[in-house]
Amino acid sequence: MGYVRRLWTASLRRSWPLYLIVIGIFSLGILLGSLGVSTLQAEQSLELHRYLQAFLTQAAEIEVDRAQVARGALYDNLLVGVLMYILGLTIICLPLVLAIIFIRGFILGFTVSFLTTDPDLQGLVVIFVSMLPQNIFFIPALIIGGTASLSFSLLLIKRFFNSQTRVWPDFLGYTIIMAGCIAAFAAAALTEGYITPELTRLSASLFAGW
Repeated sequence: MGYVRRLWTASLRRSWPLYLIVIGIFSLGILLGSLGVSTLQAEQSLELHRYLQAFLTQAAEIEVDRAQVARGALYDNLLVGVLMYILGLTIICLPLVLAIIFIRGFILGFTVSFLTTDPDLQGLVVIFVSMLPQNIFFIPALIIGGTASLSFSLLLIKRFFNSQTRVWPDFLGYTIIMAGCIAAFAAAALTEGYITPELTRLSASLFAGW
């Protein structure tokens, strides 16, 4: 545990500019995603709001196949983690990993902005509960994994021009960090499948009793 903590501290100290870049790209994705809601056509927006209102009305009674949700989220999240790890082992990592981070930020910004356009307090609480738990794990893992991937890819580029550059110690550290991120992605998927639905139903039931 102490080794992992030292590894994380060294990564933060050495790669803080990359952390700022990754956080900036993710934030830009969220911003543009939230602005993208305004581009929806009136018919599309109305139809989506109908689905949203139906969900909020029936949230307390909806039965979810938790195993299926967890499997789907696990596949998507692990795909992101493994893809970032593999891209970090190449010298073409920079644009592709930043694109992944931007897209995930865009999706999150668009979703949150749309879902919070006009619901009442009950709707906002239910939406908040349905989105927060898994993102507690997912967003930090995305930022840390994206930064680690970019950092190792830049090291490979440096080694391309200087064969004396040592790679193995950093490769070991990179693999450990990415393994931790992939574990966090898996935790996010399991949370989304088994915990979030129960919290969502509980919060909806509490408001329904008011």
